[in-house]
Amino acid sequence: MKKIVLLFLILICLVSCQNSNQQTFVGTDISSVRMDTAFSLKDFNGRIRTLEDFKGKVVVLFFGFTHCPDICPTTLTDLKKTMVLLKDKASAVQVIFITLDPMRDTEDVLKKFIPTFNSSFLGLTGTESDIDKVANQLKIFNKKVNDGSKAGYTIDHSAGLYVIDKKGSIKLHISNGQKPEDLASDLAKLI
Repeated sequence: MKKIVLLFLILICLVSCQNSNQQTFVGTDISSVRMDTAFSLKDFNGRIRTLEDFKGKVVVLFFGFTHCPDICPTTLTDLKKTMVLLKDKASAVQVIFITLDPMRDTEDVLKKFIPTFNSSFLGLTGTESDIDKVANQLKIFNKKVNDGSKAGYTIDHSAGLYVIDKKGSIKLHISNGQKPEDLASDLAKLI
C-alpha cells in the first residue's frame, strides 16, 4: 500500500511540474497547429521581405486593407497601445500588416498609412496571387465585395492576429477585440 501511495505522489509531482512549465496566454495557443507561415512580399520601401528577416523578434501578423472602415484602423490602434505598454520590450516585437487589397494599397499608400500608427510597423504588399497564397496558408478569409461606394468595393476578411515566436514558429491566434493589456502580457511572455 505504501508503494502505491508513493507512486501516486510521484505521479502527481511529475504532472504538477509539467504543467508549471507551460505558459498560459489570453490568446489561443495554436503552436500545435501546423501552418505554413512562409511569405515573400514587398515592404513599403520596395524591399522583399520574408519571415526569416524577423528571426529573433516576436512577429504580430495582421491582414487588412487601408480603406477598411472599422476593424483595421481599430486593430492597428490597439497594436499601437500594445507597443506603448511593452515599453522597452517593444523593440523585440515586429508588427506586420499584410494588405488584402494590393490594387489600392500600393507601396506609397502603405508607406503613408502604416507609420501613422507606429513608426516601427511594417506594411507588406505583393501581387494578388502572392497575397492570396499567404492568406490561404494562414486560413485568412477574404473576399472582394461590390458595395456601391465611391471606392467600388470593400473586402470582407478575417479580423484576428497571428503571433509568431522568435524562432519563426506560429504560437498564438489573437481574436479581434482582445485588450491591448492582454496582448502586451502575451507578447511579453514570448520576448
